[in-house]
Amino acid sequence: MNLVVLGATGRTGRLVVEQALAAGHTVTALVRSPEKLPTGHSNLRVLTGEATDASAVARALEGADVVISTLGGNGSVIADSTRAIVAGARQTGVSRVVVLSTFAAERDRLGAGTRLLTGIGMGAMLKDKSAGEEMLRRSDLDWTIVYASMLSDGPASGSVAVLPEGAKRGLSEKISRADVAAWMVDAASGPQYSRRAVGITG
Repeated sequence: MNLVVLGATGRTGRLVVEQALAAGHTVTALVRSPEKLPTGHSNLRVLTGEATDASAVARALEGADVVISTLGGNGSVIADSTRAIVAGARQTGVSRVVVLSTFAAERDRLGAGTRLLTGIGMGAMLKDKSAGEEMLRRSDLDWTIVYASMLSDGPASGSVAVLPEGAKRGLSEKISRADVAAWMVDAASGPQYSRRAVGITG
């Protein structure tokens, strides 16, 4: 497959690129700072541009099969990038989109204490994620939203649990970024999680 990765220079995005290349996929990374990605892999194409720029995203999506986003940031970066993804996907005919979110965005799965703590510490970010995710849900794209537990920098365990519908989430649950990256690359290549929001943990 030809995968487009947004957020490819981030701590999780870099692992998505590595995992995808290791699995034999072709990767196009749209990044603001190309010097942050190692070059030289024959299946890696690095484009310079903003993930919030619809024209740059459309350029990256030419000839692609799937877009994977691990973007994070302040302000309206998720809403703006999602708007660019939806527009670029429609322009280029790409339909499959897999995006990384956080367990804290699933407000109805949180206990009262966790909801309060995450609301105080992550309120603006959660509002942005919610806006972007709602755009995806309203689109005609083949989306998957991944609600991952607290991220750690440990090695991949190879064991990822997909949580049942309605399962409660908490601050004590963790999953390694490497496991998240591998799960997202795998999910991008099949129909099992089409138009679904999926909670995962280690």
